[in-house]
Amino acid sequence: MKRIGLVPLVMAFAMPGQANDFFGDVDTTASAPVAPSGPVQFLGWAQHKTAFGYRAPASGFSRDEAALTRFESTLYGQVTGRWGDVSVRAAGSLAHDWLPDVADAGLWSAYEFTTAQANARRWQGFWDDSYVRWQPGDLWLTAGYQTFAWGEAESLTVTDVLAPRDQRWPGQADLETVRLPVPALHMTWRDALELVVLDATAADRLAGPFDEFDALAELRASGASLSTQTPSQRVGLAARWQQRWSGLDVQVMAASLNAYTPTVRSVTFGGSGPEQVVLRPEALTVVGAGAQWVLGSWLWRTEQAWHQGVHLPTEQALAPWESVDEWRSMVGAEYSGWSNLTVSAELGTMRITRNGAAVDADAWRWSQSLRTRWTGWNERLTLTAQTVNLPGNDGLLGRLDAEWKPSDPLTVGVSLVEYHAWDEEQMLHPARHNDAITLNLRLGF
Repeated sequence: MKRIGLVPLVMAFAMPGQANDFFGDVDTTASAPVAPSGPVQFLGWAQHKTAFGYRAPASGFSRDEAALTRFESTLYGQVTGRWGDVSVRAAGSLAHDWLPDVADAGLWSAYEFTTAQANARRWQGFWDDSYVRWQPGDLWLTAGYQTFAWGEAESLTVTDVLAPRDQRWPGQADLETVRLPVPALHMTWRDALELVVLDATAADRLAGPFDEFDALAELRASGASLSTQTPSQRVGLAARWQQRWSGLDVQVMAASLNAYTPTVRSVTFGGSGPEQVVLRPEALTVVGAGAQWVLGSWLWRTEQAWHQGVHLPTEQALAPWESVDEWRSMVGAEYSGWSNLTVSAELGTMRITRNGAAVDADAWRWSQSLRTRWTGWNERLTLTAQTVNLPGNDGLLGRLDAEWKPSDPLTVGVSLVEYHAWDEEQMLHPARHNDAITLNLRLGF
């Protein structure tokens, strides 16, 4: 049995249009028309995604032929009110994948959904940033669901550790939906010092059982009973200091929380193999820094961080994962001097600095990312191409995007995502045939 691929397939892969404020918060929803100014404002959008997997996945997943993978509608709404120093926001989305319904009606039969898969796709409600904020002068105090973006490395996670990720369709998600909000109390002073107390029991949003990105599909097929323990650390703490000068942004951060993806804690064996596997998100401490600076048409950026308590699989496939310490580093550059074309490249590395047992990972693991982005037709057409080589040569992802705005409320997009792995030991190997093309229609209101 190959090692269990519980590490997220994609740490930060999306199609980000880098902002000049590198360490600023990212919007978690796309822009839409806003009601006339007043104490209460509303925006929203309706979206439909149709995705087609044009190759047959490897055995072990429900889909075993080229077929539709999603036929999903989403309705998003956001209400914001402000009265003096107090502002309130309530936001969320309701999503429904119609494929199980179409299958139940006998109109489509490419593959079958289990009850668990169908339930995971039908009428799912999600909170977006929803909070109460008090901002008297230099002090901002925010309580509620919040999304934190404390780094922008594209090929690995360095300092951006506060937000869980949506890993159901890795590499295929929109930028505003990759990071997920967490319940938190957030204090900002003079837009420089930040303190965060957050729910450390939050978790990544993972694919349903035997869906084509289910990292546990092989283990489920063995018949083992899977359970996930609640982490012992219930509350996470984080702090960040950032300063901005002309052409230079700097941040220093520290965080103590749980990893958002569970890892193997214990395995109980019976006569025919594993009978029970216990998973748990483990405690993680991160101390790091980052900087970006602008020199003419060049944007240079770097992130550096020490991660204590990273859990990695051992050389024995079904054994509790071992804790190591890692130094993670990213250096990158972006050039925007060619008319409407922007090109960016990134080099990342993970170096194991403390290893208490023989883990199934090299002491040095490198990653790379290359992205080009072109905008034209009065900024109504955007073409993006990106490739990411995962750390440790664990697989290669490629994505092509085209987004067109025929009018301010309407956005039409199409994306092509391919997954490449050539060795069964690579983390991306089980998903090597899960390539997909997605058509996206969004109407703002």
